[in-house]
Amino acid sequence: MTAAPFLALWVSLMNLPPVAFNIAMAILIPLAIAIVKFVVDVLFYHYQHTIGSASKAQLPPKFPSFFPFFGAIFQLALSHKSLTQQVAWYRGKLTSGRIVIMGFTYYIFQDRETVIKLFKHKALASAIDMYEYSNTNILGCSKESSKVYRADTSGPFPQAHPKSNVLPHNRVDSITHSLAFRGFTGPGMQPATRRFARDVPLRLVSLGISTEWKEFEDFAQFFRESIGPSSIQCIFGPTLLRLHPTFVENIFKFDKIMPQFTPGFPKFMLPEQHRFRDSIAEQLKSWYKYAREHFDPSMIDADGDGDPIWGSGMIRNRQEHLLKADKHDDDVLAHLDLGLAWATIGNLVISCMFGAYHILQDKALLKRVRHELQEYLGERTIHEVDPHQLGRDVPLLASVYAETMRVHIKIYSAYSSPHEDVNLGKYTLPKGALALVNSWPSHMDKSFWNTKNGKYPVETFWADRFIIDPADPESGPINPEYRKSFNIPEKKRDDMAPYFSLDGCEGAWVPYGGGFSMCPGRFIAKAFMIFSASLFASEYEVDFHTDTLEISDYRYGMGVDDVANPIPFRIRKRAGVV
Repeated sequence: MTAAPFLALWVSLMNLPPVAFNIAMAILIPLAIAIVKFVVDVLFYHYQHTIGSASKAQLPPKFPSFFPFFGAIFQLALSHKSLTQQVAWYRGKLTSGRIVIMGFTYYIFQDRETVIKLFKHKALASAIDMYEYSNTNILGCSKESSKVYRADTSGPFPQAHPKSNVLPHNRVDSITHSLAFRGFTGPGMQPATRRFARDVPLRLVSLGISTEWKEFEDFAQFFRESIGPSSIQCIFGPTLLRLHPTFVENIFKFDKIMPQFTPGFPKFMLPEQHRFRDSIAEQLKSWYKYAREHFDPSMIDADGDGDPIWGSGMIRNRQEHLLKADKHDDDVLAHLDLGLAWATIGNLVISCMFGAYHILQDKALLKRVRHELQEYLGERTIHEVDPHQLGRDVPLLASVYAETMRVHIKIYSAYSSPHEDVNLGKYTLPKGALALVNSWPSHMDKSFWNTKNGKYPVETFWADRFIIDPADPESGPINPEYRKSFNIPEKKRDDMAPYFSLDGCEGAWVPYGGGFSMCPGRFIAKAFMIFSASLFASEYEVDFHTDTLEISDYRYGMGVDDVANPIPFRIRKRAGVV
């Protein structure tokens, strides 16, 4: 290329009238500066990933963008998934980076070495800024109440951070975490699981399932109508659903419109969506009023957790503790409980559906699952065993669960350090900055996951991926070559029976995030998924009318996949099953 075109352009500009020349310069000079800056950013981005990658405790490479303030907002709007691909990978390897969106910098950590350090670092706490944003813009809490979250620098731990002076009743991060841990992981876990396992069969009967074939239009909707109410009832109790029969349906409708709230658009731009969200909160508030008038401690079940009015100890404790926080009233708590209800079923129900689907549509896998269940149960039925123990004792079910989460969970987990910079080895997370880990790139890392030499690609579901056969050195979740190159030890066992294992998958299998802020509902979610899959496999016959499973990306970054099209099927109770 010669200089002639540029010279001709310059001559043309010089011949313009003064006003036109000034306008042209006002456009061209900033454009030239932006182009030069973009080129420099691109070069420095590649430098940090190559020559500069040997440095320690540096800021992650900044993803280049032509628009300084707007950053990657346009790429995000076009394809969230594609943008994640560009930031998370560099020349075929997972990496970490910084990305600017509307003037705010996000630190995206994806390389396994850094992710492991991130999860283990004691200085990291919840991403309070994200909580505040979500509570205000997505759930609809008052801005005054959300300021209490922003001011909470005490951390999620039982003991407040020594540099924090937040009053005990305003430690909303710690209070929320501790109540969730007690309800989903601690003393509330087993009672809630038993309530769920008792209720699901009743829901199936109410849908008219018998020994005669019954047609349904969509397997996903079938789970929303059967597993959804059981999941809500085991936490919120039967009274809420009796007072408001549309509550579960409304939560799933909210799930569909929730992405519209994430940009933070004002109410006048989404009036119908805001009214619908607030109507769910009104249902919860009317339930509060009824519960306070009718609940008596004598109603609490013998297990010390459930009751027919409030539903569970976690809900009773939320009433007791969260309402003591400044600026928290029934309206705020109702919007927070909307979030809890969504968290209870928004991802769980469809995860249960995918787990059951993968077993039921693969007749060879279904036969194996039924055989292992029969061997395990003996004369018992699926209703007589603990779902948590079932997941520990039947390796194939545990592997189906783990593989379902690996393939279908695409969610961000968020972290921050409010009081100090955090050294993560290669990289540094500045004080107060927001760190994000996206599960999808980690779950699709071809260098890490075992594919049996390409026979089972990472994008596909392989039920045995998480099973180690001591007689087969090529088995297990981790690519044998990766295991050797990184000296990942193999667990020694006394017997030669195949077993389920997640050993060595730290920083790679991350459907629940990691560290202290790891999702507290992970154990109960596993139990619900394994029970649902086992129930359908052992007691029902299901025929799908389509062989294709099309996935929608609309929930990308929010959690579990959703199906793009209905999955028509028919179902009946197996002969001889009571």
